[in-house]
Amino acid sequence: MKIRVNIIIWFVLCFAFAKAQNIPVDNSQSLNAAIKKAVPGDTIIMADQEWRDIDIKFKSNGTADKPVVLRAQTPGKVKLTGSSSLRIGGDYLEVHGLWFDGGDTGKNNVIRFEADSDTPARYSRLTNCAIIGVGPEQRDITSYYVALHGKNNRVDHCAFLGKTNKGPTVAVRLKNGADNQHRIDHNYFGERIPLGFNGGETIRIGTSTYSMESSRTIVENNFFEKCNGEIEIISIKSGNNIVRNNLILESEGTITLRHGNNNLIDGNVIIGNNVPKSGGIRMINKGNIVQNNILIGIKGKEYRAPLVIMNGIPNTELNGYHQVENGIIQNNTIINSAPVALAINSRKGADAAPLNTKFLNNLFYSNDRSLVAAAFGDVTGIHMDGNVASTFVIQDFKGIKTIDFKMTAVNGIAVPSREFDSLLVGVKTKPKVRVDATGTLRSNLRAGAVVPGNFKPPLALVSEAGVSFISIAEMRAIAEKVSEVVVKVAPGERTLEKAIKNTIGPTTIILEEGIYSLSKGNKIANEITIKGAGIDKTFIKIAENVEKTPQYIFRMDGSKSLTVQDVSIDGANEGNDAVKYAFTSPNNATTQVYNLFVHNVRLDNFNNSDGGAVYKAYKGTKADTISFSNTHIKNAFRGLNLSYEKSSDGKYNAENIMIFNSSFTDIEEFAINYSRKGKELGTTGGNLLIDHCVFYRVDDSEKGRIIKVQGIENVSIKNSIIDNSRNTESIIQLKGANQKIENCVIYNSGKVKITGGASDNNILRTNPKWGSLESFSLKSNSELLNAGTDQKNIGLIK
Repeated sequence: MKIRVNIIIWFVLCFAFAKAQNIPVDNSQSLNAAIKKAVPGDTIIMADQEWRDIDIKFKSNGTADKPVVLRAQTPGKVKLTGSSSLRIGGDYLEVHGLWFDGGDTGKNNVIRFEADSDTPARYSRLTNCAIIGVGPEQRDITSYYVALHGKNNRVDHCAFLGKTNKGPTVAVRLKNGADNQHRIDHNYFGERIPLGFNGGETIRIGTSTYSMESSRTIVENNFFEKCNGEIEIISIKSGNNIVRNNLILESEGTITLRHGNNNLIDGNVIIGNNVPKSGGIRMINKGNIVQNNILIGIKGKEYRAPLVIMNGIPNTELNGYHQVENGIIQNNTIINSAPVALAINSRKGADAAPLNTKFLNNLFYSNDRSLVAAAFGDVTGIHMDGNVASTFVIQDFKGIKTIDFKMTAVNGIAVPSREFDSLLVGVKTKPKVRVDATGTLRSNLRAGAVVPGNFKPPLALVSEAGVSFISIAEMRAIAEKVSEVVVKVAPGERTLEKAIKNTIGPTTIILEEGIYSLSKGNKIANEITIKGAGIDKTFIKIAENVEKTPQYIFRMDGSKSLTVQDVSIDGANEGNDAVKYAFTSPNNATTQVYNLFVHNVRLDNFNNSDGGAVYKAYKGTKADTISFSNTHIKNAFRGLNLSYEKSSDGKYNAENIMIFNSSFTDIEEFAINYSRKGKELGTTGGNLLIDHCVFYRVDDSEKGRIIKVQGIENVSIKNSIIDNSRNTESIIQLKGANQKIENCVIYNSGKVKITGGASDNNILRTNPKWGSLESFSLKSNSELLNAGTDQKNIGLIK
């Protein structure tokens, strides 16, 4: 009997030792087999390589002291691409070090804490993983980077960046039951461009359906940067959640207590850096507490104000706006920000004013004259007391006292100096705020998020968020690349118009062979590149039977850049006046500097004689660079017109104009008018470069000018041909030591006038000997072949 017992013990011990294995896998078959056989304590190690189009179903069970682990051989070296996704289902599972890099999961979530509808994850963890630039091409397809189902799961030290489609980056789902007690901590949430409609949250906890249930999720020590998907950065739609000690930087939105009761928003640092739509914290519903938060440079107004208390809608539906009741906003610090918004309506009929809400011991400081708060409705249900504002702040609310105190900048945060401690006495609160934003115990009642004279950094600034294998600086660089969306557009009427209207953020629009008909002008509000199939294959025209001709084809309207290439654009409208402008700057004065790049484009029939031009810059606008290359402009009233700055202070409309390998044919007035009056100190005064161009029958009139450059500092015209402007006496006038024309041909045209130290070198009066006036190719016996300063042809080059 004893022998038998010993044998059983030996087998049990052998089995126990067999459980803890490191299992290397290098393909989907071995990975699936390892997951299927895994027992508590096993670690499945994915080989360092690209894993493309793999759907990982990590369904297993570990124990608290022996989880089943799925990890990368080297963190960050296992890259999941294409349609790859991960489902986690079971108890005590861990995933380490994976990088989902680009790809398209369609409607599927990238990572889901649910292997199937019957197997949610519990007590499981996703750590040191990255999801960057994953998503469908269409913005209105809904998917999540991470969907948290089940209970007691954790997402930590991860990085999420570049989500461009509908759906929150991380979503906590309550369909498997309430009180799920997830933890989302120490993650980096990088730039998310505006979605343009609802559904662009960075984190959402719950939904309207489950909003009256508790989630008890904790969101802490995360770093959110430029999370601009929509107005709700963190959207709380359930109860008893905690959002604490997070850093939010330059993000166009708010922490929003949208639905659900008894949530705590504590110790967060929100830095707007004066971004116009940067927001703070928005309160709706019952029993929510907002305390110890530091808000700096928040310039959003109304719903995006530093602190917002909303009005509710009487008898509202679950997805409506519930009345604020028993809310507490206490011991927050607001610095150099827009006014707090009180009792603001969400929509028509939202007249249920806040009830029994306390606004206590908050500290306001400003370096210039500004309002503390703005009341949009009935604020009698908001009790104010113990609040302090600096002398520059304007306020007339009872319960906010104005005191002359100073702040000291430490760790990038302004803190009241200790010498003003006695002036910042607050009132008793319930519940008590036992520590400040740095975690320091409060021994006295004082206004603000930080005890006066406490120069420790806030907890939100000392957490180490993100992954081990990509620095935040590197991810900021990646953000510029992953944010661009590529959209393919079929030919047809208004298809291009609709595509441009629907763009959000940097977008490349790919056009096929065919005709794209327009009925109105296109305002370019986002960074856009439009690529056709070729100058003789893709055509942009005005649609037939359009009675009112659009004024322009493309107008810059807030965009940093527009690029158009490989298309033909026709401004004619049969039976009506032609379109006035192919391209324009913003039509109002603005500080927005933009760029326009036109490459391999044919522009015909912009011959509207009522001041029309291929490009017009309005007064008060400024481009960094206007570039036309490999482009052919024919039958236009004017070419490029940058002549509307008339004041004597020396303003001009573009820093750099570059015209390369392009032709201007049959232009009634000038090809280029780039001018300014007076001098503008501290600027270069404008730069014009014309190289390898042809000007044929341009401004053929006695007083005409082919190129006007009055007041521009630097002008260089070279390797170009001016032909057949027979009646023009003075085709170009150059003045100043930095203006020159060299190695050019002027034939059957007037003269270049040189004054003030300008120069003209090697100006030829020879016949170009055209082989074709369509392509401006040269005959084989032309003297201009290979005669350029770069040993290429004078005139156009292939």
